[in-house]
Amino acid sequence: MNRRNRVWLAAAALAGGAALHAADETLFRYEAPIAVQRPGAFVLLPLPAGAYAHFLQPGPTDLRIVDARGERVPFALLNPRGSQVETTDRVRDATLYPLPPKPAADGTWTAPIELTVQGDRINVTRRGGARADGAGGQRSGGWLVDLGERKVTDPPVRSVRFEWSSPAEFSASFQFETSDDLRRWQPGGAGQLMALASPAGALTQPTVVLPAPAGRFVRLVWADAAAAPSIVRAVAVSPEQRAVALDPPAELAFAAGPPPAGSREHTGDETRSLHFDLGGALPIAQIDLRWPDGTHVAPVRLEGRAGGQDPWSPIGAGVFFRLDRNGVVSTSGPISIGATARYVRVTPDPRAGTLDAGQTRLVVFAPLASVVFAAQGQPPYRLLAGSATARSGALPIGTLVPSLDEERARFGLAALGPWAEMAAAARQAEAERRSATIRLVLLWTVLVGGVAGLAWMVWRLSRAAPASGRG
Repeated sequence: MNRRNRVWLAAAALAGGAALHAADETLFRYEAPIAVQRPGAFVLLPLPAGAYAHFLQPGPTDLRIVDARGERVPFALLNPRGSQVETTDRVRDATLYPLPPKPAADGTWTAPIELTVQGDRINVTRRGGARADGAGGQRSGGWLVDLGERKVTDPPVRSVRFEWSSPAEFSASFQFETSDDLRRWQPGGAGQLMALASPAGALTQPTVVLPAPAGRFVRLVWADAAAAPSIVRAVAVSPEQRAVALDPPAELAFAAGPPPAGSREHTGDETRSLHFDLGGALPIAQIDLRWPDGTHVAPVRLEGRAGGQDPWSPIGAGVFFRLDRNGVVSTSGPISIGATARYVRVTPDPRAGTLDAGQTRLVVFAPLASVVFAAQGQPPYRLLAGSATARSGALPIGTLVPSLDEERARFGLAALGPWAEMAAAARQAEAERRSATIRLVLLWTVLVGGVAGLAWMVWRLSRAAPASGRG
């Protein structure tokens, strides 16, 4: 090995080149230290948005983790989990009215309340002697339960939960019906309320499950009023489902800047557009436009691209607004996108005027990936990135972590330190750039030389043609 090669290899080792696996045959241009904040057999390293500026391949594919000796550490990419549906109970107090004495076998129950309708409102009025409390209802034939007026946006009531003051133990059977107008009643079913004492505490069954759809009023009739408890309260229970993000996307705000370097668009739309550089090709789930104050209405078209030379591609459109009504502010909220881009161009509808570059902020909700690596080898660890030719070094997450759902709660946690450029990779990139330039010059030289030679041959043939004609 000559002296020049020995110097090159020494410089590569000092700059981190020794961290490369023999199968990579490439240099990574950037490295960042990994600070383990909470140890574990597997360590979770969330990738910040700034890390995406150092990746040269989508995915990201061009990254490695190495230990203090430069040995590769097995890792996998872990994408954010989506949302899951959670069910919570929305409860509100219902109004209790004791039923009058049980009617004759062929009679009907007399409602202790009356309904009057005024426009869209229903008014409930108690008849004389009817009381909305437990007193007077302890030995009544049962209860009329008013679940309250339901708005269109409210989830339907699915059950009624009762509370009582006494006795400590009982078992009371009942039947119930439901109605919206106190005239037409639909059978609901039968059941039992009960309370049993035990060494571990009281065992109770306080709930009446309602059919779907249930009316506003529930008429509960005891099978034996003497065995019934002293009811003191009833609550209407409405199960409410909502989607909860398990791994919420990162919320990133960006100010408008100049068009990307090398941009050649100078159309009318281009001059009215705002340009935003996200720093790296980020996965974008949602986009929002925000302003610090005032009233703004902005119907816009959104376009994105990964590089400054790439063509713009439509990624969405919508109307963003901030309305200030004497200090009461309402906003439009983000719109869903589902794209990957580094540059975003926001073009307003020409009928809506221009956007103030100084006040308008682009907010990106980005589901950034994480890296999970096995805490093997010799710490400290480093993350390498920045190679246009490196093959993917990530294992499937199921291969690295066999029981992901169980192991996730035991993950350690790490954070990424500041990035640095590796000298050997920078020199290699510069050498490749010069080589590409030389190849381009040589190619043009050959093309120009070929054209010149072809022109000379044509000229010689044109000169020779008259001479042969005279002969």
